[in-house]
Amino acid sequence: MYTVLLIEDEDQIRFGLKRLIEDVIGGFRVVKEAKNGREALDWMKVEIPDLIITDIRMREMNGLEMIEKVRDRPQDIFILVISGYNDFEYTKRSIQLRVENYLLEPVDRIELTQCLTTLKERLNSRNRKRNEQPKAKGSVEENEKKIIRQVKDIVHSNLDQDISLQFVANKVHMNRQYLSYLFKLETGQNFVDYVIQSRMDRAQQLLLETQLKIYEIAQLSGYENPKYFMTVFKQLVGVTPSDFRKKQHEC
Repeated sequence: MYTVLLIEDEDQIRFGLKRLIEDVIGGFRVVKEAKNGREALDWMKVEIPDLIITDIRMREMNGLEMIEKVRDRPQDIFILVISGYNDFEYTKRSIQLRVENYLLEPVDRIELTQCLTTLKERLNSRNRKRNEQPKAKGSVEENEKKIIRQVKDIVHSNLDQDISLQFVANKVHMNRQYLSYLFKLETGQNFVDYVIQSRMDRAQQLLLETQLKIYEIAQLSGYENPKYFMTVFKQLVGVTPSDFRKKQHEC
């Protein structure tokens, strides 16, 4: 199952695309829905999808601006543009940014199916090549435990940075997919969930032990967008950062 980051600011269109991708086509799972490019890039600090499907015109940061920043990264991520704007300049710039395809809304189910089927075959081929790397000899179990401890150290040392599974995989010289599998096997937790929880643990510590402003704590916890940080914090902790600080100081 390949992971998809879906970026679309219209809720109804985004819901329809997600359903089409997961229920009709198969082989893909939407792991994150974002309403603009900035929210997508914030999420990509802790996870890298196999495929990005994005609109062009969105508030805060549009699709082309987001794709430019993605292409500055070392990862070669497949990107599919689905837009309601048949604009030559948009199409030209998308080609320059090496997108896999540029589809127009309303989406033709057959055309999208053919496009994703092709992308899935390319992903399968790429993964087969990566998995052909020979496994190191020796005490595999102990070596793998040591690697997971190293991964955790890397995470905690870089919580304020743009850290992703690919970033860590490069550090420990391991295939990204295999590292994701190994991390879940050893810890019982997905890598992305572990990073988010570690960021929230740091944020709570900073809220209790410092007088830093919320936006400063957000930055130190790895979030450039304070509003997005506050949303994630409330989802996981149950209260806003300000309420958490106030409540703990009252105890």
